[in-house]
Amino acid sequence: MAAVLGTNVASLWASKNLQSAQSNMANSVERLSSGLRINRARDDAAGLGIANALTQQINSADQGIRNLNDGISVVQTAEGALAQVSEMAQRILTLSIQGTNGALSTDQKVSITSEMTKLLNGIDAVQARTKFGSSTTSLLSGSSISVYSSKESTDSIVITTTALAAVSTGGSAATLNSSVSAATSSTTAANFQSITTAASAYITSLDTQRGLLGATQNQMEYSVNNITELSANLSSARSRVVDTDYATETAKLTKGQILQQAATAMLAQANQMPNVILSLLK
Repeated sequence: MAAVLGTNVASLWASKNLQSAQSNMANSVERLSSGLRINRARDDAAGLGIANALTQQINSADQGIRNLNDGISVVQTAEGALAQVSEMAQRILTLSIQGTNGALSTDQKVSITSEMTKLLNGIDAVQARTKFGSSTTSLLSGSSISVYSSKESTDSIVITTTALAAVSTGGSAATLNSSVSAATSSTTAANFQSITTAASAYITSLDTQRGLLGATQNQMEYSVNNITELSANLSSARSRVVDTDYATETAKLTKGQILQQAATAMLAQANQMPNVILSLLK
């Protein structure tokens, strides 16, 4: 290399390498301090796109799990109410069979029909108070509820109108209510037998309704398990794309520190090289 004064080529190369080492060190420090390999698009544009797509899926899956848990709570609330209604219906059935006993007096049979009426009023009260959250409408009103478990518009579980059908005297207990009213007016054995038939049919309908709610709850719980595993796998995939590998990055940082020190030393020596020209001028 020619001995020149105007341009110190060695100094320029040392300066360039020092800047490169400092830049690499800054990147390593940023990744180690943030815990992320990709902090901005320039770090890995394709990787950033993949990570954001995975984040969409993870966020929708996590919210879907919360939605399904709310749906399970709705089903449990409705099914718990039906369990109590079923017990009252069983009591009405028992009383109707007791009412067919010819050994009972008219007053005793009137007492039986009075208890039946109170039980039906209790069933109406159960329906009225069975609500969820801040809703002012009874769950058992015959309106279906859709629970979405992801960002896909078709990915939903429906709690059907049949599963949430009204069980009050204005709903599936209407026939039973009519039979009890007839027995209240006339306490004949035939009227009590009519109540027995209506009560049996009502209990069967409650069992069917509870079966639908139970099946829906099972479907939701299996979906929660599936989506939980999906979210975990997606989070693992995103981690492999964006998270810092500390073992690798600390090795790069150590290398960068050594290169920075070496480049600084070489730059200092390169800046002294033009002094050789002074000896030529003596």
